[in-house]
Amino acid sequence: MRLSRGKINHLSKQVVEALEDDFGVRLYKDANVVRLEVVKIITEEVKRDAMIDELVRKKISSQKRDFPEGGREWEILYRQYYQEEIEKHRPPRE
Repeated sequence: MRLSRGKINHLSKQVVEALEDDFGVRLYKDANVVRLEVVKIITEEVKRDAMIDELVRKKISSQKRDFPEGGREWEILYRQYYQEEIEKHRPPRE
């Protein structure tokens, strides 16, 4: 799913507002600095998702047998390959 810059900004504001409203959370940086970091993280995830989607679609289309997009078999392959690619491209834990 593609997210516009406006939607990403809106989501980042909602995340920061939720953090500020949570008594168990304390922000050590200015809310706008945190918001910009949230924007960066969401943007990276959207790019990663688009890259994985492209890889999966290429993998399906390279099969010897033709699988029409939207068909049951295509959907099964898409989910399987998508999960495999997610595992391959998972960001390292800190």
